[in-house]
Amino acid sequence: MTDAASLTAGEKTQTRSVWAPLKHPAFRILMIGNVAILLGGWMQDIAVAWLMTTLAPEPMMVALLQTAIYLPFVLLSLPAGAIADIFNRRTVLLCAQVWVFIGVIILGLLTLNGAMTSWLLLLLLFLVGLGWAMYSPAWNALAPELVPREELENAIALNAASFNFCRGIGAAIGGVVVSSSGPGTAILINAASMIAMLSALLWWRPAPKESYQPAERVVGAIKAGMRYVRHSDALRAVIIKTIVFVACASAVWSFLPLMAKQQYGLNAAQYGIVLSLFGIGNLLGATIIPIARKHLSMDLLFMISALIFAAAMGALPFIHNFALACVTMFFAGLVWIMVNAALNAGVLTSVPAWVRARAIAVFLLTFQGCLAGGSLFWGTFASYTSMPIALLTAAALLTVGTFCSAPFKVVASEKSDLRTPRAPEPNVIKEPHPDHGPVLVTVEYLIDPQSMSDFRQTMAALEVLRRRNGAYQWYLFGDLAKAGRYVETFFVENWGEYLRHTQRGTVDDNNAEKRANQFHLGDGPPPISHMLAEKRRS
Repeated sequence: MTDAASLTAGEKTQTRSVWAPLKHPAFRILMIGNVAILLGGWMQDIAVAWLMTTLAPEPMMVALLQTAIYLPFVLLSLPAGAIADIFNRRTVLLCAQVWVFIGVIILGLLTLNGAMTSWLLLLLLFLVGLGWAMYSPAWNALAPELVPREELENAIALNAASFNFCRGIGAAIGGVVVSSSGPGTAILINAASMIAMLSALLWWRPAPKESYQPAERVVGAIKAGMRYVRHSDALRAVIIKTIVFVACASAVWSFLPLMAKQQYGLNAAQYGIVLSLFGIGNLLGATIIPIARKHLSMDLLFMISALIFAAAMGALPFIHNFALACVTMFFAGLVWIMVNAALNAGVLTSVPAWVRARAIAVFLLTFQGCLAGGSLFWGTFASYTSMPIALLTAAALLTVGTFCSAPFKVVASEKSDLRTPRAPEPNVIKEPHPDHGPVLVTVEYLIDPQSMSDFRQTMAALEVLRRRNGAYQWYLFGDLAKAGRYVETFFVENWGEYLRHTQRGTVDDNNAEKRANQFHLGDGPPPISHMLAEKRRS
């Protein structure tokens, strides 16, 4: 895809309806299954939140619900992302869903029989969360496989909207079920809803992927993913903005159940309606996103939405009735979806397919880790102050943090071509074993001294790409005996990793390498050598 074609795709993304991805059967069927488990999941969320306010009505214990739910993401996101990139994602999704299904049934039966305690509830939610931690990177990496590139941002927005809209509808239904039949019934309904997603995954038959890379091991794949994030400006920007927003916004989800019961005087059904207004705001926000993206960059959309959410969060302590709580949460939902869509799009549109699930895993690790850690922090903070003071402090920090994170820019999808065309095989007389290494690669350039300034800038950009795709050391040497002769060298861990390195280059990466090669004055491209370290003999 050329740069002009990429721009056209980006323009199409901003003008097509947010509903356009639903015309693709695989996306539509999987979304239906996803909506089912989301509805059930938010019913369960209401049930366990209300159950905890009964078992242990203290700010710390209610806040620990979020920690128990999201701590598994901190522990498993990175290996889960690597597994999702290495193995068949459909298999990963099915195994994770079965684990969650069994865990939710146990949770529901114990609750229904009156055997639940506050600490047992936290333990079971943690175990169920382990399954969701394995499931989420694989699921969030699927969109580019299900819809064309020009509809990717809309698919991301629709996925985020379904997540948060189901929060509202599921919460409303959950509130009614909890009020009439108790939390155990709502939890078992959640277990039944998972059958829809299991059926959708069994129906789906993804096209087999052709790979020219040697198979990765999980530990090596995790290292490769972290290395890519470390050398990607766009991903670092997403991580920074995520920390700023989620660490502060987690205060809302830490205290909302207890505030609804104690400050607003709501019952479970009314609390569910408050969250349903949040979900309706999400749905409206999702329909606005394509229009907003015509005029706003991802970064500006994030900034405006985060500031509005901070205002809504700061208003919550001053509300003392049901109607105002509904209105405030509606506007919070309207901008929450825009923040999430901007962050998710920032991840998916800035990484190639080979590292997509790992990049998502790092994002989820950050997002869910900030929810877990933020909930624990704000719960502790409120124990020494009060819930209103904690919310006002979080709103102030979010406002300051949003302005401070403005210099970190997310690269929009229309500015990059992340396809990875097959690269030629290295020219060697004998193929080494994949585990042998390290490998030293040298590229020799003859440069016009008048072009040295531009050459150095080009090579500095090339260094980032080499390191991002697998090099752990990189140098540019100048020949002291011959003016204009420069040798680029970089090390890769082993031969298998080098072969993967050669196939990870995107169209943009290849163009950067071509720009470097244009400085070479010799006949043909710069000579490349591959050298393998000899084993030491005792």
